Amino acid sequence: MNTISRQKKNCVILSEVRKDVVEGSCRRFLSSLVWILSSVLLVACDFHGPWEYYPEEREVYTGVYTYGYVMAHGNPYVCFSKVYQLDETSSQDFAFYDSANVTVSGRFVFGGEAKELDTTAVLKPKSSNPNCFYTPYMFYGVSGESYELSASFKWDSAGHTVQSTYKAIATIPNRVTVKGMNVPQQKGGYVWQENRSESNLFYVNFLEYPMDMEFVKAALDYDKTVRGVLSIMNYDIRGGESQNTTMNQMFKGMKDADDEGYRGIAMHDPLEEQQNLGFSSNRSVAGNKTLDTLYLMNMMLPIGTISVDLYSTDDAYVDYVEKVKQSVSDSRVVPKSNVKNGMGVFCGMAKTTINIEVSGDAVGFSHMAWSNCKDTEGDNADSWDSRACRLYQDVTCSGMPDEDVSLQGLQNANEKAPLYYRDSVYNRHVKACYASNVKAAMMLDTTKWSLFLPDSISEKAKANAYADGLKRYCVASNFESNKIADCSALENECLENPKKTNCKEYLWLWCADRGWDLDEYEQCKSALVSRYYLQELKSSVLKREVENVCYGLGAEPKICENWCRIKDGHIECQ
Repeated sequence: MNTISRQKKNCVILSEVRKDVVEGSCRRFLSSLVWILSSVLLVACDFHGPWEYYPEEREVYTGVYTYGYVMAHGNPYVCFSKVYQLDETSSQDFAFYDSANVTVSGRFVFGGEAKELDTTAVLKPKSSNPNCFYTPYMFYGVSGESYELSASFKWDSAGHTVQSTYKAIATIPNRVTVKGMNVPQQKGGYVWQENRSESNLFYVNFLEYPMDMEFVKAALDYDKTVRGVLSIMNYDIRGGESQNTTMNQMFKGMKDADDEGYRGIAMHDPLEEQQNLGFSSNRSVAGNKTLDTLYLMNMMLPIGTISVDLYSTDDAYVDYVEKVKQSVSDSRVVPKSNVKNGMGVFCGMAKTTINIEVSGDAVGFSHMAWSNCKDTEGDNADSWDSRACRLYQDVTCSGMPDEDVSLQGLQNANEKAPLYYRDSVYNRHVKACYASNVKAAMMLDTTKWSLFLPDSISEKAKANAYADGLKRYCVASNFESNKIADCSALENECLENPKKTNCKEYLWLWCADRGWDLDEYEQCKSALVSRYYLQELKSSVLKREVENVCYGLGAEPKICENWCRIKDGHIECQ
C-alpha cells in the first residue's frame, strides 16, 4: 500500500510538468494493479466451502407424517399427523381424517398358542389418541422378518377432500445384548460388572462433584442387522437428583438453596417419566465402532431405580434421523423416507432393557416438582402454569404417597386425590393448597368447607379460596351442586353464556389437560364449541367436531344455540 501511495503522490507532483506522459503511466500502473488483485481473488475463490453449495428448490411436504414401528416380541404401533398450515390451529387430540384403514402384514407370532403365521394385523385408533393406531390382540413381530404397512385416509387437505395411501416396509433387527458395565469410582478408575442375570441388573454409586462428569460405560454385543440404537431412560417421581454436581457448584453463588439443598437446577423434569438419551448409528470412526459402548453420563443419572431401553433399529430409522429430521434444520439435506408417497418413518425395532440401581444422597423428585410448580420468580411469574403442574397440585396437596402417584399416573392420581382427604387435610396451612383443599371438601360433600382451611387466614383469603375452589369443583364435577357447593351461576357462565369469561378459560385448560376427551367429560363438549368460536380458530378438523357436538335435537349443549341452527334436519353453523 505504501508503494501505491508514493506512486499516486508522484503522479500529482509531476502532472504540473508533463501531465500527458504521467497520466498514461498512472493508468497503466492502476490497470496492472487491478489485474493482479483480480487474479488473487480468483485464486482465493478456488477454495471449496459451504458457499459453493446451494439447496435445491423443492416443494414443501404437505401431506401426512408417519411415525411407527413393528416390534420384536411386541405389537405394531403407528401414529399419523397431518401437516398444518401456518394459520391453522393444531388439533392433535382429534382425528384429522374422515375415515382410515391401517394394516401391517407379515409373519407374526399370533394368539395364545404362539404360532408363527403370515397374516395381516388390522390396526384400530386409540380412544385417547385417534391418530395413533394399535391392535388389542397378540400380533408379535419376529426378528429377521419384514413387514408392510398400508395406510389409507380420507381427509381434508387445505379445504379439499382427498384420498391418500401410504406404504412402507420395515425389517426387524436382532436385539443387542449387554455383556457388562464399566462403572466409574469416586476416587478414580473403573470397576467391571459382568452381566450375570437375565434381568440385566447393575448397581451404580452416583459420583459427586468433581467426578460427576464421568461416564458409565455399557459394553454391547450385536450383529450386522442392527443399524442403530435408540436409548430411552425411564424414571419416576419416587426417585431424585444429587445436588452435589458440577452444575450446582457453578450456580452456588448465584442461586440460594432451600432447606433441602435444591436450587431449582434440574437435570430431569420431575413430573415426566422418560428422557431420550439419543441415537447412535452403526458405523466405524477411526477404526472404532460407535455401538460397541453405550455411554451414560453419571450426572444425568437419577438417584433410585431406573431403566434404559435400548431399541435396535433398521436402516429406515437411520435415514429418518439423519435425513428426515436433519432436513428440518438444514435445507441442504434432502429428506429420505421409506414411507411411499409420504414422509416420516415406519421401522423395525427390538428392545433390550438395562435395569440400574443408583445409590446416593438426593433431593426427591416430589420436592423438586413442588418447588418448580410454585415458583413465582423470573420467567415463572405464573405458578402452576403447566399441564403437569396443574394436575399435580391437587395430588401433592392431598398428601398422596409417591408410590401411588407412580402407579396411577398423574391424570388418574389427580382424579383420586380428594379421596386422600378422608384421613386428614395434609397441607391445611399451605397457601398454595387452599383452593385444592376447598375443592376436595366439596368433592367429599363434607359438612363445612371452611374446616379444610386454617383458622388464622383472613376473611378475604378465605373468600378467594372458596371462589377458586368452587370453580375447580364445579368444572371437575360437571357442575353438580351439593349441600356445600352451588354451581348454578358458574354453569351459566361456563357452559351457556356466549361471552368469554375466566371460567371458560379455566374450563378450556382443564379439558386440554385431559386430551379433550369428549366421551369421558361431558362439560368439554360445551368448552370445545365456545373455544372454537370465541377464539376464532381456523381448523376443518375442529369445525367438524363442533358440528358433531351440536348436531341433534335436544341433545346438543345449550351453548350451540349461539352459533348453530338446525335447518331441514341438518346442522348449520357459522
